[in-house]
Amino acid sequence: MATITFYVSEEEKEFIQNMTNCLGVTISELIRKNLFESLENQIDLEIYDKAIAHHEEKEESVSLYEMKKALDL
Repeated sequence: MATITFYVSEEEKEFIQNMTNCLGVTISELIRKNLFESLENQIDLEIYDKAIAHHEEKEESVSLYEMKKALDL
């Protein structure tokens, strides 16, 4: 497993340690989980923004009835 190092202030370190104590996890677990959740949220937001921009360009909407009819449901 690889190691990544980053620097924080003493106040940030204390906050992180307090959070890990409250949650019962290690610093690595806390940071890894939150980092990946944050990155996944950023990706989701970018996809959403692109989809909205595409929708606004095409102004293409389909009602639920039309979708069911197109899918033979």
